[in-house]
Parts: sequence; C-alpha cells; structure tokens
Amino acid sequence: MEPESPSVIRWYHRRLNPAQDVVPVAVGLIALVLSTAARPHSPVDPAAIEAGHPTGHVHDHADETWPPQPRGMKDSVLLDNAGGDTVADQLRERRAQALESSALSQAQVRAALGTRFARAALIEDTDKSGAIKSSRLVYFSHSKNVTVELALDGQTVRGVKSVPATVYQPEITDQEIAQAEAIARAHFTSIGEFGVAQLQAFGILAYLPSGTGFYATRVLYISFHSNSDAPPEYAAWVDLSRQRVLRVRKERP
Repeated sequence: MEPESPSVIRWYHRRLNPAQDVVPVAVGLIALVLSTAARPHSPVDPAAIEAGHPTGHVHDHADETWPPQPRGMKDSVLLDNAGGDTVADQLRERRAQALESSALSQAQVRAALGTRFARAALIEDTDKSGAIKSSRLVYFSHSKNVTVELALDGQTVRGVKSVPATVYQPEITDQEIAQAEAIARAHFTSIGEFGVAQLQAFGILAYLPSGTGFYATRVLYISFHSNSDAPPEYAAWVDLSRQRVLRVRKERP
C-alpha cells in the first residue's frame, strides 16, 4: 500500500470538533477513496502468482489410483483412438487450412493475430441439410495475448473479434503442448534434472490457483510421467506468451 498523502495524515492526527470537522473529514476520505480507485492497475506477472493445481482442484488423490477415479469403481476400460484421425477429422482440418490461408491474406486478420498464434478450433454452422452456412476460426495469439475469433461467410472474413486472455482462452492445441514441453525439458536439463529425458510429457491449460479465471498470458501445465498411468514425477508451468518457465515442482524425492 502506498503511504497516505500529507493532507490525509493531518486529518488523522487532528482533534475533531464535532460541530465543525465531521463534514470536511468525510469529504476528504471520499476523495481519497475515489482517487485510489481511479489509479490504473498494472497487469500481474504470472510468475508472481502462487501456483496450485492447474485447474484449481484442491482434493488430494494421494490414497487413490492414478489417474484418479471414483472410489470402488471396477472393470474400467480405457478408450483409445490408436488409429489416429478419422476421415471426417482430416477433411475438417483441410477446410480449416483453406479458410486460414484465405483469412491470413487480409491485413486486419494479420494485425489481430500478430506473429505468433495457434489455431484452436474451427466452428461450422450448418443448416438442416448439413450444408455449411458460416464458419468461425478461433485462435489464441501469443504475441497479442488475446483470443481471436474470425467470422467467415465462405472464405470472406465478415468480422474479427479479440478477447483479452483474462476473459477467455480456448482449449490448448497439440502444437502448443509440444512447444511448452520443449521449453520445460530445456529448463529441467539446465538445472541438472536429467531424469526428465526418460519421461513422457502431458499438458493441460492452467487456471489461476483459485480456479476462478484465466492467467493474463497463455500458461500451460506440463507434467512428466513414466507412462500414461503413472503419477507425475515433475511438473512445470510454462508461459508460452513469454516463452519462459514460471515455476517447476518435483513430485517425487
């Protein structure tokens, strides 16, 4: 907290005359509150935010199996899409690439996205016959720290909307996980934790420790495991917007 101004200090140390001083003191305090509220607040550096569970979850699963599951659950079956993308997914990706190529030819789109960004989703609105009426491309701009949504009619961009990172961030992409993993691995190697090289990495979008909102930048939680069923051995919070590791944690001695 900043120190009070000399005029306010004088109000605090002055003996008040109930008949004369109550109104001036009230006016002075109101002015102080208004002036404080009017001061701009600097963005909080994500590195200064105490890290909790990446999703804000606080329950301890130490006495349970990994991954966590309901107590007493039996005969569980893990579902896997070992065959890779379906034909529908591949066609959807081709449509997204075509729309993106056309959109990036426009100056307003390039200005909104900046130099570093990731395409998070293609959202297609269809009519009753299944024909595509309109489309939206959703991105996160690492260089601008905003979520960007492009509204398209065919290959024509009808609108560009930017939303601050603190308000909304789309789900992370495989490309972003790979980037954050590389940054985290390099950091662990630099501090002598060479065991990470033998572990698998998994990533999710990190939320504020309170679980009530997004970071001001694109922060991913990267955890390292011996296999997909094993608990994490190392974890790192990676800020992709700033290309740095915010903090790390060694889960096992």
